[in-house]
Formats: sequence, C-alpha cells, structure tokens
Amino acid sequence: MGFLTTTQGQLSRPVKTSERIAAALVEDVIREGLQPGDRLPNEAAMVERFRVGKGSLREALRILEVYGLISLKSGPGGGPIVQAVDPREVGRTFSLYLSLRGATITELIETRMFIEPMVARLGAQNRDPRALKRLEKALEAEAAVSEGDTRYVQAANDFHYVVASMTGNSVFDLVATALKELYTTKVVEAGITATTVQKTICAEHREIGKAILDGEADEAERLMREHMAFYLGRLKDTNPAFTALRISWG
Repeated sequence: MGFLTTTQGQLSRPVKTSERIAAALVEDVIREGLQPGDRLPNEAAMVERFRVGKGSLREALRILEVYGLISLKSGPGGGPIVQAVDPREVGRTFSLYLSLRGATITELIETRMFIEPMVARLGAQNRDPRALKRLEKALEAEAAVSEGDTRYVQAANDFHYVVASMTGNSVFDLVATALKELYTTKVVEAGITATTVQKTICAEHREIGKAILDGEADEAERLMREHMAFYLGRLKDTNPAFTALRISWG
C-alpha cells in the first residue's frame, strides 16, 4: 500500500527516505534561523540523528544542493553550507516545467503582466520607509546609466526587483522576481537589448516609481500594466520570432 490519491485520481509514489530527510533539514534551517554561510551538522551527526545510511543522507543533501539551498564543500572545514534563496534557481525550476508544457515567451510576459501591476499596487500601499529608500536609489541608478550602455539591462531589472521586494508578500516577491530572472535569461540568450527603447522604459519606470513613492496605489498599478503592455507589444513588433519561442529548460 503506502500510496496516496491525488486530486486527479492518480496514484502518487511514496515519499523517499532522502526526501523526508531533505524536508527535515529545511525545517531545521527555518526553525534555527540559519543564515547563508552557516553550516549544517556533519555527516556522522546526521546519520545518527536520522538513523539512515550514508547513501540516503547524501542523496538528501544532493536534493538540497540541486535546489540551491545548500552548497557542498569537500575537505577540512567543508560539508553542507546554507545558501541564500536565489530567485534564479526558482526561475530555472519554472523553466523546466514550462518547457514541458510548451509555454512561450509571450505567455511568460503575459503572466508578468498580471502579477507586476499588483506588485506595484502593494508596494505603494505598504509605505515601508527602508523600501522606499531602496526604490529611490534604484531609480537614481537607472537614470545614471548612459544611453546604449549594456549595464542598463541590469539597472532596469533592479527596478523591478526592488518593487517586488516592497510588497510585504513573500510569495509575490519570490514569484515576480523568479519570473523576471527567467525572462532576463532568455533575453540575454537571444541577444536582445533595450537600447532602442531605453529612454521610454526609463521614463515609465520613473512614473511608476513616483506613484509608488507617493502612495498612489491605483496609479502605480495602472502605469505598471501599461508599461508591461507596451513592452510586450514592442517585442512582438520587433522580435516576433523571440516572443513565439517555446521556453527551454536552463
């Protein structure tokens, strides 16, 4: 027996020992408030604690490593070390499942068109002073990049990352940032630049930023929606083959 029935009526496999160990270690990180750079217990201690063989434990650690939650260092002073949650790893995981579903770049942007306006609204409503300062700095940094400078893509991305961090909602923050990371990866792979629309994007970011800084939630949401719609429309006009691409894993 040992099987569970899913909502689709299909049978799912039992949870493996290594997966149970991995889940327990994640709970340890959360409960103990471990930070990036902190070490997990050594192999001998974990084998004794979980009463499993080294093979199952090492498989559990590899699971966490694949998800970017730990790094494994060999030699003296090595072992499993906690890593910061990286939205790029979440984006890579998304890309695997999206590729299997045949999702396209257009669908990815359309999804961001629904998420990012709400992210902007929540950012305007939260009014966290430290977050507002980060937004001001991001806008200043973006405006300081010369037209045609390849660093503009990162500066523009930073604006979206900062806005996502202002929601007060960790799910919105992680999902919005992961989707943005995934999209940026595909843009870079395709060799697409923002030089021809840099002034427009920068100006729209300033307007969105001002609405957020002023606490104008409706305006921030509207402007972000228009911004995303403009960007998708522009891409479809100038790079139709790119927007029609199926998302690949990686």
